[in-house]
Amino acid sequence: MKKSAKKTLVAVMLIVVGVGFLIYKGVSETGVYYLTVGEVIAADPGSFNDRGIRVSGKVVEGSTNYNQRDLLLTFTVKDLNDDTKTMKVRYTGVVPDAFKPDVEVILEGNYDRDKNIFSATTLLAKCPSKYKTKKTGKGEKE
Repeated sequence: MKKSAKKTLVAVMLIVVGVGFLIYKGVSETGVYYLTVGEVIAADPGSFNDRGIRVSGKVVEGSTNYNQRDLLLTFTVKDLNDDTKTMKVRYTGVVPDAFKPDVEVILEGNYDRDKNIFSATTLLAKCPSKYKTKKTGKGEKE
């Protein structure tokens, strides 16, 4: 093999290794865990390694409080499978139109176990998968 071909091969290998390392670091540092409310409450405090987590749950009726001036929303979410497992949520930002009581939400942020408060940086409200028509008393659809 010629000397110039070896140099080219080494340069290409270094570039491939460098790009692979950057991809690995980017994915590992920005990756988040996806958990339910019950899993977050039961998890070991150090298990998330100071990473953000993504939590799905359902908004508890009557728990919503929104301060429009500060864009601060506080509410409680419950586990999708166990209504007894709940946690409080603080979110600052614009509230999605689909957000309302008893709707499923996905939160991204950090959990403070001592206060049982989830500080959300992202709030997504799931839209219903089906839209049902409402029937009136006369049997007509609205």
